[in-house]
Amino acid sequence: MAQWPCRRLEQRQIKPLAVSLGAGFSADIFFVEATYESGGAPRQQTLVVRRQPQNLEVVLGSSLSLQGNMMAQMSARGEIPVPPWIGMELDPYLLGMPFLIMGKAEGQAVPMHPNYNVSGFVHDMQPKMRFNTWKNGIEAFAKLTRLDWRDGFEFLARPDWGAPGLDQYVGHLAAWHKAAGKGRPMLYADAALDFVLKNKPAETSVNVLWGDPTPSNVMFAADGSVNALIDWELASLGPSELDLAWWLYFDDLFSTRFGAARLKGLPTREETIAIWESATGRKAANLDYYDVVVGLRLALVVVGTFDREVARGHIKPDNASLNANFMTLYLAWKLHMVPPELGADFREFMSLMGGLAKADRRSSFFRHFVT
Repeated sequence: MAQWPCRRLEQRQIKPLAVSLGAGFSADIFFVEATYESGGAPRQQTLVVRRQPQNLEVVLGSSLSLQGNMMAQMSARGEIPVPPWIGMELDPYLLGMPFLIMGKAEGQAVPMHPNYNVSGFVHDMQPKMRFNTWKNGIEAFAKLTRLDWRDGFEFLARPDWGAPGLDQYVGHLAAWHKAAGKGRPMLYADAALDFVLKNKPAETSVNVLWGDPTPSNVMFAADGSVNALIDWELASLGPSELDLAWWLYFDDLFSTRFGAARLKGLPTREETIAIWESATGRKAANLDYYDVVVGLRLALVVVGTFDREVARGHIKPDNASLNANFMTLYLAWKLHMVPPELGADFREFMSLMGGLAKADRRSSFFRHFVT
């Protein structure tokens, strides 16, 4: 495995490409154009290189090899579209850190900045096409429910966190909460973990989870069909309703939480659930519980991001946004708690988040809380 990039790169001319990325800051991603010969004829291919970031871990247990194994398995099976898989290199000798290489998936992902409810190609669609585009995305990740995790996805099992399924998922959250908290009081995350541990459903399915199902991680064709699902770094095992809850979370975030009016034609929460149920052939269960689970997971992502910015010297350790941010606001709403006050510290923290901060400075929500 360690030698494959050298053998291939010796036969190729690699040229970096300037590409504007639509979302995400959890990995170093860049594009290159590879020129090579195949069958005696010159060829070109645009490749995507995803390199493990050289900073503090934002998600406990995140693994580049897990992403690579997921994409390799999905690509080999062909049931769910993913970018063309090339390979991965875990030895840092070439690029300083482990990395993956894949072919570029054609199409466009839904941008987070500017907010797709405010402008962009989704904003320019007719309502019927918006509905069908969202429906295609939901149906694409719903197909994961059909996979048997014991058929090629055993590497997702983490017995140190619990039995495969919800036990493992919640066990990971508990370990992550402990590691991220570092003994600090985290009012909303603490309350959410307490809720999650005390209200865990007794019987749930064990499914392969995408882990990060958002419109920004779907490559859509011009007609609204799905070319590829991207970004598999949060793949895990658990009830497939967790992927549905994640999609619903981001739908709420980019509309209600950001104070942006949802575009006409986008499926409502009820319609989204109905689309998912039709695609999976089963009723969605325990969604109120899973709403809190995914809310806690996103709140812990923010904790990791907060600590990363503190380590970089960008904000002070006593910045209040550790416990006062969009994600804790969501948890407060779900758990019927007094919401946090978002002010100058939150504005300072959001200014470091690049696109997410830019996405909603124009929204009534952002203006209300941070101006």
